[in-house]
Amino acid sequence: MRHLPHIRLITLIVLLFVFFALPSLTAQPFPQPGNDEEVSLLGVYYQRSPGTLPGEVKGKIRTRIEGPDRLSLLIDASEWGVLWFKVEEGVYSIIADENIKITPGVSETVHVPQASVVLAPFILERSADGVAIQRLNEEVRQKAGRDLALHFNYPQWLGRNLIGFGTLRPSLDPETLQFRVNISTDPESAEIFVDDVLAGTAPLGFSLTGGKHRILIRYEGFEDAIYYVRLEGDADIDAVLKPAEAAAMEGGKEKYSTLVAPFVSVTGQNDQFSRLFADTLLLTLENDERLDVKPSALPWVQRDALIHPDFLPLEEIGADLVVSGFFSETDGKLSIQANLYDVQAETIRAAVTWYGTAGFDIFDAMDEIAEEFAHEVDRVLPAAGRALITRQETIFSGVDRSESLLARKKIIRKRWREQPNVLTFQSGMGGIMEEFTVSDGTYTSTAGLSDGPVIPLIFSWDRDINSRFAAGTGVTIGFNKSRNEYSGGEEQNWFASAFAGPRMVFRSLRADIYLGIDFQISYFPRITEYWDDSGPRQADLGPLLYLELPMKIGLRYYFNRRIDTMPLFLNAALGITPLGYHFDLGGGNQNGMMSTGILLNIGMGVRL
Repeated sequence: MRHLPHIRLITLIVLLFVFFALPSLTAQPFPQPGNDEEVSLLGVYYQRSPGTLPGEVKGKIRTRIEGPDRLSLLIDASEWGVLWFKVEEGVYSIIADENIKITPGVSETVHVPQASVVLAPFILERSADGVAIQRLNEEVRQKAGRDLALHFNYPQWLGRNLIGFGTLRPSLDPETLQFRVNISTDPESAEIFVDDVLAGTAPLGFSLTGGKHRILIRYEGFEDAIYYVRLEGDADIDAVLKPAEAAAMEGGKEKYSTLVAPFVSVTGQNDQFSRLFADTLLLTLENDERLDVKPSALPWVQRDALIHPDFLPLEEIGADLVVSGFFSETDGKLSIQANLYDVQAETIRAAVTWYGTAGFDIFDAMDEIAEEFAHEVDRVLPAAGRALITRQETIFSGVDRSESLLARKKIIRKRWREQPNVLTFQSGMGGIMEEFTVSDGTYTSTAGLSDGPVIPLIFSWDRDINSRFAAGTGVTIGFNKSRNEYSGGEEQNWFASAFAGPRMVFRSLRADIYLGIDFQISYFPRITEYWDDSGPRQADLGPLLYLELPMKIGLRYYFNRRIDTMPLFLNAALGITPLGYHFDLGGGNQNGMMSTGILLNIGMGVRL
C-alpha cells in the first residue's frame, strides 16, 4: 500500500505520454483517403535554398495554412520534400509571419476542388534567414509527382483528378519496376525523356515496368531521336544523333494522320451526343493544314479502370493522332472530356473538360469546347521538328462556380474587351411631380403639376472602359400627359432629352448590373395649366429647359454566353431624378427646382 502514490504517478505519466505522443506515433506520413469519395489531397513542396548548407539552417520553422481545414507545416533542413494533407474542398492560404517572406508576384493561395489531388503552386524555400515563398517550376512538379507515385498504396486516391503537376501525370500503376534500361548517346550528356519526364542525361541507367514506353533523346544542335520500346526484358539503347539540318529545323511533319471518332458514353448509350461532339471537333480541325482529318470508328479497350483507343491496330494503319473522348449524363447534368491521343506514345496529349446542363446550352458549349480544343492542339503540335512532350488539361464549366471560375472570368473579360460597345433601345413609363406659380394677369395660383404617365423612347450607347467602369450617352423622345392636381385639367405634350455620364458595372457570366449618374438636358415645348375660381381659366408655361442629374440602376441579362456573335440582352433600368432645375424660356419667370422624377424602362440591346 505504501507504493500506491508511486503507482499513481507512473500511471499519470503513462497517460500523459499516450495522450501527447501516441497521435504522432500512429500518424501516417501519407494520408489515407478512407471512404470519403469527395475528400482531396493537397501537397506542399519545400526545399532548402540552393547554396545553403544544412548546418546554416538551424532548428525547424512551423507555419500554417488556413482554409476550410487548418494545416500545420513543419519545415526542416531537408534538401527537399512534400507535405501531404487530406483536406476538404476550398481555398487555402499560407499565413505569413516574421519567418515567412512572400516573393512579389507569387500567389500564396491554392484552390482545392472536390475529389482531387492538388500540388500547391508555390515552394517553401528554407534558408538561414527563414522561409521564402517562391514560384513552382517544372523540375519541382516532376519531383513532387514522383514522390506522389511512391505513395499509391491506397487505391482510393486513384480516382481523384490531378491538378498542378504540369506536363507530368504521375503513373498510378502500382506494379513493381522490373526491367533495366541503359542508354548511351553520341554526343554524350544528351537529355533523356522517358514517357515525357526528364530522367537525366546520358549515359543513364534506370528501371522501368514492362510494356510500351516512349524514350526521347535531345541534344541542342542535333535532331531528336525517339524510341518506342515495348519492354519484355532488359534493354540497351546506343543512340547516335544526327546534326540538325536547316530544312529540318524549319518545320516538322507535313501532315498528321488524325482520326476523329464518336465519343464514348460512360453512363449509357446516347448516339446523338456521341456524334455531335465528334462532328463539331471534326469541322473545327479540318481547317488545320497540319492535320489530315478523317472520321472513323475506333476499337476501344479497357485497362484497369481506364478506357482508351486500341493503339496497336491504329499504329499499324499509320494513324498519328486520335481525337475523341468521353461524356456522362446524369440527372440533366452533363460532363464532357475531349482528348487528343498520341498513337505512338499511347497517351493523351491535350484534354478539354466541360461541365454543364444537357439542355440547349450544349450547342453553345460545343462551340467553346471546339475553340479551346483547337488552341490546345495548336499548342502541343511539334514546332521546328520537335516531338510532342507536353500535356495540359483545360477545365471550364457552365454550371458549378467552383469548377468554372476561371472560365467565367475569361468569357466576361473577352466580352468587355472585344465587344465594348453596348447599344440599347428601351421604352417604359414614369412621371414628374413639381409645382408652378401661374397667372393670367388678374389671378395667381400655385398649381401642383403631375406629368404622367410619361412614355419615353430611349436610345443609348455605352462604352466599356475597363472591367469596372464605362461611360454612356443617349437621347430620349417622350410623350406625356400633364394633369393639374387641383383642377384636374389635362393636356398631352412631348419632350426631348440628351444625357451622358459615367457607369459602374458589376459583371457576371449571364448578367451585368450597372449604376450611373447622368447630366441630362430636357426640352418641353409647352405646359398648359388649368384651375377653377369664378370660372375656368388657363395659362401656358414654357417652353421649358430642364437641367437634371438622374441616378440609374440597370440590369442586362444575356440570352447566351457566346462572344463570337453579337450577344443580345434584355435590359431593365430604373431612373430617379431627385435634383433638377428648370428654366422658363417663354419669359414667364417660372424658373425653379423640380420636385421628383422617376422612370422605369425595359428594352433590348446588343454588344458590338
